Amino acid sequence: MKKLAGKILGFWRSDERGSLSVEAIFAFPMLIFFLIALYVFFDAFKAQNTSYRANYTISDMLSRQTDPVDQNFLNGLDKVFRFMTHAGPENSWIRVSVVRCTANCTDENSRQLSWVWSHGTNGARSLGANDITFYKSKIPLFAYGDRLIFVETSRQYFPPFTNPLFTFAGRDLVSFTVTRPRFAPQLLWHS
Repeated sequence: MKKLAGKILGFWRSDERGSLSVEAIFAFPMLIFFLIALYVFFDAFKAQNTSYRANYTISDMLSRQTDPVDQNFLNGLDKVFRFMTHAGPENSWIRVSVVRCTANCTDENSRQLSWVWSHGTNGARSLGANDITFYKSKIPLFAYGDRLIFVETSRQYFPPFTNPLFTFAGRDLVSFTVTRPRFAPQLLWHS
């Protein structure tokens, strides 16, 4: 009886038929997991890249502007941004500000910057004097009296899959660009 049981157990232990099916059952979910994770990663990268490109486009349009801009012009730029990023008006905004250096312009730590004007769309608040310390590190050195255009854009990104195992929650993709006016010494605001 003991020999018979040993033969049967030995047969099952050495039999390898169907092992590929068992391995596939374990490997297939991991393969699906990694494919979905890669898709979400590249989709988020594509959305961030598109947001940057739209920001650069808006910044370039403003840098070539010779006439004063107003809220209607900014609303038009917001439509351009939404068209380029496929974002809705409820989850995106742009803010355009003009900054100038008023003192110590060659020293990054002691320079004094001020906003000439700042306006946004879709509920984005205008920047004030208290905000300059936060944005100071994002603005490069520039000459005394010169003015730069600071464009900030934001859109919400929601991953295509919402499973917490292989994706992340929705987030705001915020980007900014600092540009020097090209054809005029400054970008004027017309109220």
